[in-house]
Amino acid sequence: MAAPGFVQIDQLRRMVAEPTQDTYPDALLSAALTRYPLPDAAGVLPSGTAWAGAWDANRAAADIWEEKAAALAADFDFTADGGSYQRSQAHAQMLGMARLFRARRSTGVLVMTAQPKPAGADRDAWLGNAPEEE
Repeated sequence: MAAPGFVQIDQLRRMVAEPTQDTYPDALLSAALTRYPLPDAAGVLPSGTAWAGAWDANRAAADIWEEKAAALAADFDFTADGGSYQRSQAHAQMLGMARLFRARRSTGVLVMTAQPKPAGADRDAWLGNAPEEE
């Protein structure tokens, strides 16, 4: 499987508002991207040998925003010295960003195949999609 390039990692870095590699180094962002491979522009599946590499950056960004929100989950609002501190706003904002990117993720495809009736089965015994009798 191909690895995400600098362009994809840089895009993900901007999507998750992490301009430096202090918290999320390139290797960590690359690993987040590789969890969500997509068919490439030519329609080649990730399992194909000619796959050019494409990843769902929106799903990876949603995961990272949720991870960032988890780090702030214990923060609480308080009032001290005449000031009101709403520390829970950062947590709520990060969860909102996770929802935004989760809504933008690529849709999946479910391929259904018809199940033929079992070989040698009596035609009357095979129910298939026949309505139930009362």
